[in-house]
Amino acid sequence: RMPMPRKLLNRILPARATLKAQWYLRPFNVLLHDPALWATHRKNVLKAFALGLFACFLPIPGQTILPALIALWIRVNLPVVVAASWIANPVTSGPLYYACYRFGSWLLDRPLGSFHVEFSVEWLWSELGRIWQPLFLGCLVLGVIVTGVSVFVLNWVWIRASRRQFSQRRAFRRWLRRQKQKRTGASP
Repeated sequence: RMPMPRKLLNRILPARATLKAQWYLRPFNVLLHDPALWATHRKNVLKAFALGLFACFLPIPGQTILPALIALWIRVNLPVVVAASWIANPVTSGPLYYACYRFGSWLLDRPLGSFHVEFSVEWLWSELGRIWQPLFLGCLVLGVIVTGVSVFVLNWVWIRASRRQFSQRRAFRRWLRRQKQKRTGASP
């Protein structure tokens, strides 16, 4: 039996007091007091997930810092934003950005270039100058598509789990009433 998404998040995410006690977060305690940054209701979590997931598609340094700062500004769940932005990590970044580059090249109707890898700053800048347009276009378009579909699916799963939980609770309460009526001998 799958727990409610909210209960699952409350079990998985770190407690606010635990994070407040971390030495490296003490300078930010003034910013982290807002309860909206820790709220686990559906709309807050969906916005936070969308922000973090879209940010992981951006090929920029600071993929965790930028969405965290935006989360502080728009007041959405900070741990969810950070966790969603970690989807693009050192293991997944290469395939993710290569897929974005291929998709962007397809959108721009450009042939895929061949890569000759050299580990130098000059090579990096020359390759970035050649691929930046398809890469950024692919990242933006795929980021919007994947984020939209993921948020839709997460919203659907959340609502479905909530409705199932409410119907189970309603059925349990009906059962309790019937049991109570049986014991007292009252008619329905």
